[in-house]
Amino acid sequence: MTHLNTDNNLRELSFQFQDRALEVVCQVSPQDLDAAKEVLDKTFQHMESLYELKWKCSPSALGTSTWLLVGALNLAHRVVCLEREATLQTRDLEEKLSKLLDDVPDDAIPNNTATDFNRLLPMG
Repeated sequence: MTHLNTDNNLRELSFQFQDRALEVVCQVSPQDLDAAKEVLDKTFQHMESLYELKWKCSPSALGTSTWLLVGALNLAHRVVCLEREATLQTRDLEEKLSKLLDDVPDDAIPNNTATDFNRLLPMG
């Protein structure tokens, strides 16, 4: 069920997750919400399988809030790792671009480039 609030492009979305009915108000598309639910579901499935391998029983012995907190911590750790990787890739690209620009001789760049560019800017 989706309702669109046109004031802020907010949607009221209803869905099921782990035997719970949830309703959220967000700007996320239903497709993005489905993708997020899939990531969350896979995270909990992975956690459950690791728990069962180690302790030979289901994680139902843990409180729901503890289990959800561990899941949130796992997802937060994943975000931190992805952000770190993205930062490293950005730095690497910046270094490569800087090296490429250093290899371009100064006389290869026309002196009137800034002037030509200024003609393209909108007049205030």
